[in-house]
Amino acid sequence: MNQIAGFLAERNIETLSRETLKAVSGQEQADAVLVFGNDLPYTAEFASEVFKKGIAKKMIFCGGIGHSTGRLRKAVGESPAYPWDTQELEDLTEAEIYARIACQIYKTDPADIYLDKESTNSGENAENALKIIKEHGIGKQILILIQDPLLQKRASASLKRYETESRIISYAPFIPRLKEDGAWQTEIKNLWSRERMLQLILGEISRLRDDENGYGPRGKDFIVHVDVLEPVIGAYERLKKEYPEIESGAR
Repeated sequence: MNQIAGFLAERNIETLSRETLKAVSGQEQADAVLVFGNDLPYTAEFASEVFKKGIAKKMIFCGGIGHSTGRLRKAVGESPAYPWDTQELEDLTEAEIYARIACQIYKTDPADIYLDKESTNSGENAENALKIIKEHGIGKQILILIQDPLLQKRASASLKRYETESRIISYAPFIPRLKEDGAWQTEIKNLWSRERMLQLILGEISRLRDDENGYGPRGKDFIVHVDVLEPVIGAYERLKKEYPEIESGAR
């Protein structure tokens, strides 16, 4: 599980800072940070912390109502870290919940945030984010992408499917790792259950493989080609054999 999670949690720069950004791109500030919706509140927390450091000019939250929305509402509504209960979040999209966290918890200026409240998958996240960028005249020379770590690799491949001119910096908010006893090696709250993690990683490797059943150019053509490493495929096959009852999770 750790081997696959480490592969999926894509980070293509060492650290996400103004200094590192300048070193790799010549600019200290990205045009926008794109945050794709999922069921982890920490995604919005991490993105908000990054934005507070001035690493991007604008922030775009993408996410309507889909497979993960109920889990996100529950995680936020039942957490003592947030001042809202689940009922208050009942009609909100993933983007709206993330914006609440950014504005009310991290005091982000609402004028710096744009919302896509319609998308329900990574492809729509990418397309709608790019529409927002075009409609509002936001630059796109450098775009930072943040997503659930287990969905980060596919989100990046989806964005690159629709955007070929920008420098896309993909950066997972954390690298998921389990100890031998199954406990998390992190203090982050409201993470997946073990079964949910298994669903996600099995589903992601299946989608990323560029064959007739995958999402790559040889399959559904939703994403650019991704090289899935042989050790990762081996780990995937062992997990499928060990947990045949687990159905792959969708997003």
